[in-house]
Amino acid sequence: MAFDIDPKVIKRLSDGDQSAFRAVFEHYYPRVSEFVRRIVKSESAAEDITQDIFIKIWERREIFGVEVQSFGKYIYVMSRNAAINALRRTGRITPLSNESLSKSDSTSIEESYYAQEKELIIRLAVCQMPEQRRRIFEMSRYMGMDNQTIATTLNLSKKTVENHLTLALKTLRSILAVWASLFIAGGGF
Repeated sequence: MAFDIDPKVIKRLSDGDQSAFRAVFEHYYPRVSEFVRRIVKSESAAEDITQDIFIKIWERREIFGVEVQSFGKYIYVMSRNAAINALRRTGRITPLSNESLSKSDSTSIEESYYAQEKELIIRLAVCQMPEQRRRIFEMSRYMGMDNQTIATTLNLSKKTVENHLTLALKTLRSILAVWASLFIAGGGF
């Protein structure tokens, strides 16, 4: 199934056609709901967030005929932002620091966007990890602690720490591979 829906349907949606909205809803709802659920890890919260997204789509429908180049990209960004905002409200994710977002003068706008998007995907993936794996990964990557120090701090064996880090990195590589293929292929749902 294609990522983007037929632009004619989006044009009809922007003109207020309810059957076009129904087609958009049926095309994107399952993917948006699943995407949000994977981020927030709650079926009921994902349903609420997804419904809010589609309410906003209907309320903002006029912009789709003029301002939006790719509806799939638009709904992806909208879904991602809604899920992140939900995580922030619950305290499960903190805003990125300005330092992590600062870029050198030689970095293009596109490279900066790509780097920020990648950092965000990593942070979301880390938030989804089991508690102990997440804690070990954060201590290793964000706090700069070596495996033995982490093991001592958490009263674990060094091998357990290494296993958790291996699994965390395997998960991140897998998620980043899928994300990169979507990002390079034009993004969106």
